[in-house]
Amino acid sequence: MLAKVITLKFNSIINAFDDEPLKEFIKDKEVHSIRDHFFIKNDSPYLAMVVTYSMSAQLLPQTKNETKKDESWRDLIKEEDVPLFNTLRDWRNERAKKEGLSPYIVFTNRQLASIVAARPSSLTRLAEIEGIGKMKTEKYGTAILKLLAPPSEDQPQETFKLEPPQS
Repeated sequence: MLAKVITLKFNSIINAFDDEPLKEFIKDKEVHSIRDHFFIKNDSPYLAMVVTYSMSAQLLPQTKNETKKDESWRDLIKEEDVPLFNTLRDWRNERAKKEGLSPYIVFTNRQLASIVAARPSSLTRLAEIEGIGKMKTEKYGTAILKLLAPPSEDQPQETFKLEPPQS
């Protein structure tokens, strides 16, 4: 949401405030609210109009990026890597939720796809991936490496068994 202050001076000829600048400003906007504040300066009455608004969706210029999502990260991973990518994405979403951040702040889809493609085995290798610097490596690196590591014999993968229905 945006805000704009428009000051209107009292016009003694028309015996009113000339609101033409206000009308001109709001004609192509989606107005949320207008609040007025009356004041006098040098013996002249004024109205300060505080307009909260957003740009009308039909008037916003559209670019290719707005009409189509960037999914170029998909080219970085193989079909068999999609489950690992989804695991990383689920982890990212949970982490972002805990930290009160948007998921793309933690890692973008492109960064996650690059991690899956590179399969770094150390924090140094992780930091070499484009867009993942020292701060992200220190903050998230250990967790990412654990997710990338194959299950060890000491920690077998979880398996789920279907129990027969009890009668």
